[in-house]
Amino acid sequence: MTKEELKVKVDKQLSIINDANDEICSYVNDYIESLPYKVGDKVSCSRCDVCWIKSIVPEKSYRGYTGKIEVRINPAKKDGTRSNREFVLWSMEIDSIKKIS
Repeated sequence: MTKEELKVKVDKQLSIINDANDEICSYVNDYIESLPYKVGDKVSCSRCDVCWIKSIVPEKSYRGYTGKIEVRINPAKKDGTRSNREFVLWSMEIDSIKKIS
């Protein structure tokens, strides 16, 4: 096998991987749209009694998209208003999110 043949084969496989990553990202974005809570919503979770959702994005590792979501929150200050602190929730904490009306 020559260097050029190797490059062609590797490029073909990388293209397949990139297409799979794009599809995973699309599935996760569809899931995010179907969640009962959205960015900016006031919620509670196992980490904070009151917090606001800062962002919800597909989780990405060095290999590509994992099929999970990354949720960042702003906890409440002592006076009950939204703080500027930002936390990333773990998967078990994400499962505990409940929207506050």
